[in-house]
Amino acid sequence: MSSLPELEGLRVRGRWPLPPGHRVAVVGARRPTPYGEAVAERLAGDLAQLGVLVLSGLALGIDGAAHRGALAAGGCTAAVLGTGVDVIYPRSHSGLAEQILAQGGCLISQFPDRTPPQRANFPRRNGTIAGLVDIVVVVEAGLGSGALITAEAALSLGKPVLAVPGSVFSPLSVGCHQLLRDGAGLVQNARDVVAELGGDLAVLDDPLQPPASLGLERQSELGRDPLLAYLSDSLPAEVGHLAARLQLPLSETIARLSRLELEGAVRRWGGGYVRLPRGGGRPSARR
Repeated sequence: MSSLPELEGLRVRGRWPLPPGHRVAVVGARRPTPYGEAVAERLAGDLAQLGVLVLSGLALGIDGAAHRGALAAGGCTAAVLGTGVDVIYPRSHSGLAEQILAQGGCLISQFPDRTPPQRANFPRRNGTIAGLVDIVVVVEAGLGSGALITAEAALSLGKPVLAVPGSVFSPLSVGCHQLLRDGAGLVQNARDVVAELGGDLAVLDDPLQPPASLGLERQSELGRDPLLAYLSDSLPAEVGHLAARLQLPLSETIARLSRLELEGAVRRWGGGYVRLPRGGGRPSARR
């Protein structure tokens, strides 16, 4: 089994070395479907509850959903950056990065401090993700997706690659279906991943349970968390602004928003958060 030279001299913010136990990368498209985003959140959360450390790349889409899912489940997660460890990209994930650190996770980079986001850095970052984990799980990836680079790097290191099947109508399913056609393991739930890790959980054909953020199991009411009173159903509120208005630490505000999002009460929209109408659905159009 070969090794990656990039794993030497890593720069880290937060907990290091990584905690003992299994590590799984959950990666995928930057512009996923609601299905893909929901799968990543639920799968990462279920893995975190089973004691698995979830790694991803802090990117928009599947990466962010995986980090949020692990955090919402009370686990810790690690983000591997394509920038310097002191440069958060995208900037909209600055709050997410702070929550990762606050919950005992870490930010990792192979690049010098103050390195800005550059296109050539991200394929190298994807290889580093593969080098740090036991298994790579791909959730939605079109042809040419960076997630497929992560999968290829894992295979070159002799590590298993698993993929989540998707709609045959979606171009974001093509990459995952190609991986499955080439022999990748199929993922329906966290047990499939744990079984590949050699765990003692029986593999079941149970489908992954959808998170409440899909609006299928709405539980939150306005009276449950006062934070909801500060949210509009059409104008996004930025996390830092909410924290200031509520006089709360940023980490606590993010944690409460993440919980409310999983419950289907709020949704990220336009760089902030909006309150969802009862029963879930899309935010109201601006008038």
